[in-house]
Amino acid sequence: MPNEAGQIGEATTEILIEPLAEIVRQLGQAIAESQQALDRNSIAVETELADLAEELGYDLHATWYHMPETNVEIRMFFSMHWEEQKKEGKPAAWRRVISAAPLNASYKNLFDCEAGGTSTLKVRIVSIPPASSVEVG
Repeated sequence: MPNEAGQIGEATTEILIEPLAEIVRQLGQAIAESQQALDRNSIAVETELADLAEELGYDLHATWYHMPETNVEIRMFFSMHWEEQKKEGKPAAWRRVISAAPLNASYKNLFDCEAGGTSTLKVRIVSIPPASSVEVG
């Protein structure tokens, strides 16, 4: 039978307690992957339509979709702790680490906390045009 520390470790993995920066990174990565899937689909349709357009003599093109803005709002429990960083030949330094867990039944039951103690994480990711190419020379 696992000890209490083992049970808590397994439970925290299940309820997704992560450093806040990692949660935001994963959100950004998921949005980027979604946009890539939309682009791949449009490329495939464009390729099929090009073949068909050549046969029929039509000027057919695929519809292209993009997410000009993505807003994510998540109710979360936040915690902060200090973490020691050791570098060879230097004195130990401490840094603050903010962790977060989404509001869900597993977290509430494991740590016996109320939803009133949550915060809202709001992330807004906006697409921008690519930088214009500049020749150096």
